[in-house]
Amino acid sequence: MITFMEGREFRVTLVSAQNLPDIRSHGHMKVYAEVSLNGILETTTKSNVDEQGETNPMWSFVAGYTISEAAMQLPGVNLMVKLLCKRTIGDKLIGEVKIPLKNLFDTTHESADQEKILSYDVKGTPNGVLNISYSFGQKMAVVPDRAPLPSSSGQKILQGLSLGLDVLGLGMNIK
Repeated sequence: MITFMEGREFRVTLVSAQNLPDIRSHGHMKVYAEVSLNGILETTTKSNVDEQGETNPMWSFVAGYTISEAAMQLPGVNLMVKLLCKRTIGDKLIGEVKIPLKNLFDTTHESADQEKILSYDVKGTPNGVLNISYSFGQKMAVVPDRAPLPSSSGQKILQGLSLGLDVLGLGMNIK
C-alpha cells in the first residue's frame, strides 16, 4: 500500500549579491553560491560562477525542492546559502545567509504560487546583501521513500531529513 503526505513545491531564485568584500589579492573575484536545506549534502546544489560581476555577482539561479507540510512548520529547517569565491588554490567562503523556511512559508502561504522578492544581509561581510525571489506551490500529494529515486529530470526524493529532530516521513525532492 502506498502512503502519501502533503507537500509543496518550493522554488528559490538566487538573483544577485551586492557589496561583497573583495577577498582576492590578485585576479578577479569569481563568485558562486551553494544552496541547501540545513547544509545537508544531499540537498546541496551549486549556482553558475559569475565571472564578470566580482563583488556584485548576478546568477538568476533557480533551485527547487518539494517539502512536506510538516517540515515547513518546523523552526529548525533552514534554507542555507553560502557565497564562495572560485580560486585555483581552493575556493574560499565569502559569507552565508541562513533563512528559516517557516518564516518564508508563513509570509506567503495565503498566496501560493506568487513570487516574493527579498534581500538578506550576508553574514561574514560588512555590507554584503543577497537578493532572492521565492515561491511555494499549491498543496500536493507526495509519495515518501527511504531511498533516492532518480527521475527523468534527475530529481532525487529524500526521506528523513536529519535535523536532530524526530520528523516522521519528511520528504524532499531536489531539482
